Amino acid sequence: MGQTCQYIDNNQSEKSPLLQRGDFRVKKGFTLIEIMVVVLIFSFLFAGILTVLTNSDRSWRVGQNKLIEQQQLRRAMDDISYLMRQTNAAWPDGHRVVISEGNTRVDFYNPVFDAQGQIASRKKITYELDPNDLTRLLKKEGTADSVVVATDIQSINFQGGCANCASYTCTTVDPTCPVIKIQLSSLKQSGFNLSSQISFRNKTTVLPGGTTIEEPAEGEF
Repeated sequence: MGQTCQYIDNNQSEKSPLLQRGDFRVKKGFTLIEIMVVVLIFSFLFAGILTVLTNSDRSWRVGQNKLIEQQQLRRAMDDISYLMRQTNAAWPDGHRVVISEGNTRVDFYNPVFDAQGQIASRKKITYELDPNDLTRLLKKEGTADSVVVATDIQSINFQGGCANCASYTCTTVDPTCPVIKIQLSSLKQSGFNLSSQISFRNKTTVLPGGTTIEEPAEGEF
């Protein structure tokens, strides 16, 4: 009796049912519209983040500018206060603290001491707004060149003490009230004002005879 050999194809038996049925469907991907929607969403998110960062940077810069202006005004006020405290409302020879009619300039005389602590001379000091640029505050000491003390000034106001300090509207400081009130305002960030009241220390200083005065020529400043 003869034997029949049957050949079994292992590869054929391992084929998936889908292949056996001839199902060759391709998996579906994203459409163009779906991709455009995703891109649009990310664009809106990026724009929002960029706006937040821009506003934060702007706020930081505004804060820094305000801080710089405040520091500048304080340095100017400290400079004025330091020098003005050393003056006398009315020196025996008639030199006094004088404020301009517009209250934007002040002139006074400070003592210059020698090695023994005696007054050797006096130096005229002036603070005023620059006539060529009213946003700059200038200082001139004696015959030295004027220097810029502060910029971006909106206004400055000097007010001298009147007799017995009854008011502070005098353009010549009275010896009975050796005080000056000062108000400073910044230009860039409006709303920041700085004020100070300065009392003179050398109210009874004895002036030796023959002391010289260092001051610019008349009309120079």
